[in-house]
Amino acid sequence: MKKGLVVFDVDGVIYKDVFLKKIVRSKGPRKFLKILMLGISFYLNKMSIDKLLTDGYRLAGDFNVEDARNIAKKIKRFSNINEAIQILHKEGYYISLISSGIPNFILKSLAGEIRADSYSGLNIKIKEGKIKAGKIRTISKVKIVEDLLKELNLTWEAVISIGDDPNNIDLLEKSRIGVGFNPSLIVRKKCDIVIEGNDLLEILPFIIPQANLPLKLKKERFYWKREIFRKAVHLLGCAFPLLAVLNRTMIIYILLGTIIIYSFSEVLRYMGISLPIVSYITRRAQRYNETKGIIIGPMLLALGILAAILFFDFKVYLPAILIVSVSDSLSALVGKKFGKIHIFKLKNRTVQGSTVFFLSSLGILFFTVPVQIAFPAAVIVTLFELIPIYNLDNFIIPLGTAFFLHFTMGL
Repeated sequence: MKKGLVVFDVDGVIYKDVFLKKIVRSKGPRKFLKILMLGISFYLNKMSIDKLLTDGYRLAGDFNVEDARNIAKKIKRFSNINEAIQILHKEGYYISLISSGIPNFILKSLAGEIRADSYSGLNIKIKEGKIKAGKIRTISKVKIVEDLLKELNLTWEAVISIGDDPNNIDLLEKSRIGVGFNPSLIVRKKCDIVIEGNDLLEILPFIIPQANLPLKLKKERFYWKREIFRKAVHLLGCAFPLLAVLNRTMIIYILLGTIIIYSFSEVLRYMGISLPIVSYITRRAQRYNETKGIIIGPMLLALGILAAILFFDFKVYLPAILIVSVSDSLSALVGKKFGKIHIFKLKNRTVQGSTVFFLSSLGILFFTVPVQIAFPAAVIVTLFELIPIYNLDNFIIPLGTAFFLHFTMGL
């Protein structure tokens, strides 16, 4: 008897890329551009999976089977799929790989390698060692799972499905737990859980009871890994005022470029399309509750730093940027770990976190501004930090601190 059935999509969940896209890419840039446009239409739910696959394999033409196998082997995978499946097996789950767009001969090799219990892929004609794809009609993933449930004597209450694209929506909605793994815009609105990241072990705390998991796999551990990475990125803001001394104009352009690239990347990420490097960083730093829209925190931080450098003197923007980079990071970590007493019933503001913010900002100000200004400035900036609007402190702290110091120092 199995405790449950865990269904993995393959493209975008196990593979970091799409198998069909990789095949068409080998046929030249024009065909690659066409498959990209087809993929975008599909991810926006404007094209059926059958039409996408029919047109896509038509672009690929007669493709050699061995070449297809080699391409599949070279596709990068998300981290720790083998470990995740091993743990799920120990917990009594049956693992199935179901893909509408990958041929069965590819899935057979993959299932054997990662020790999945079954697989179901595209039944595609092979003649003289070449793929011969005509008009494609896929089988519903729900129908495939229903047949599996009969074999395993299970019900839909035992099904956990993991997918990323619109072809998985019916399956995700029917499953007891539908997990969107780096999902497209349409999918993230339909699933129970959204996980943005690169590590498949991160799905386990949402499937297996916390008591059955080792410490390193508990949800809290993953939360803190994200939070520490997030604050490490936050601390990079310290470099900008120092580099601006060497070339202020260059840093202004770098910040402007960062804001534009990040904004573009966020729109793509929300649609389920990754921009290299930027999307990777965002996904590693994203909190579990940041799944419903564009994450504006980094953009506001960059805007705050940019405004401080643009409009104020070095003596002013240096402490302002150091405070938002260092003090804000320290207060968040301490507040989340040790914060017990909330200030004015603000959910994300605690006495412990704000105390650390005040003391660290006072230390920064003590070494960067006249001593008589340090204490009142630390009080003012701590009040800025208490602003409850989501992530607005990233912008208000550097700009508000710079304004206060500018006028009190008579610059």
